[in-house]
Amino acid sequence: MNEPMDLEVGNAWFEGHFPGRPILPGVAQLALVFDALTKTQGRPVPVNGIAFARMRQPVLPGEPLQLVASMRADGTIRFAVTRAGSIVTNGELRTANPDPGTTPAIARSRHVADHPAVETLLPHQPPMRFVTAILDQSPEHLTTEARIPPTCALATDGVVPAVAAIEAAAQTAALWEALRRVTAPEPAHPRVGYLVGLREVRLHAARIPAGTAFVVSVRLEAATPPLAHYAMQVELEGKSILDGTLATYLAEETLPG
Repeated sequence: MNEPMDLEVGNAWFEGHFPGRPILPGVAQLALVFDALTKTQGRPVPVNGIAFARMRQPVLPGEPLQLVASMRADGTIRFAVTRAGSIVTNGELRTANPDPGTTPAIARSRHVADHPAVETLLPHQPPMRFVTAILDQSPEHLTTEARIPPTCALATDGVVPAVAAIEAAAQTAALWEALRRVTAPEPAHPRVGYLVGLREVRLHAARIPAGTAFVVSVRLEAATPPLAHYAMQVELEGKSILDGTLATYLAEETLPG
């Protein structure tokens, strides 16, 4: 793709993310990139990994976006999503066979403490609130159940790109942070977090069914506030959907009490 390609960003992409201050989800940008690459090639591009992705600037409703992408000899695709010539997101996708190695499973404590309702801990609203329940938690990790509603803009004909599950992982990371704040000796309101980066993500499926429950686990790897890095794993019916590392930025703004 040598010439910039316009991305079609409709209002539906912003629904529920976030009420009162709509921002285009980072995974929506990735899904739009995948769709644009498919249109350009005339067939689905077999993306099975994300070497890295950086979400540099927020995208608001009505802002036109363009995609510039280049295929490399080693099977990677470098891309940049731009707005008025300025990069908002860039990264590298992989299309070669993924590393067959396995990622160590995130240990689970098999313990769930009492906690506020999920909807009170996240700024997301339907159809972009994917996490439905907390399954397991510890001081280092959190495991949740999630579903991507068929009414979400990411869904087409009852399926969603597997990359959409990264948003569920980002929401799980936000929940982990929120639980730390509300259960601290001096409780505080949860702060709003943003997905700002991905690293060494392996996609083990191209699509998953909308509306079907899957399991998401995240584990804190490093934190230099306001940035934090989490290992993530997503499973559907016992099979791995994706794994890798995500980065979040914790803003100063808090959720209403």
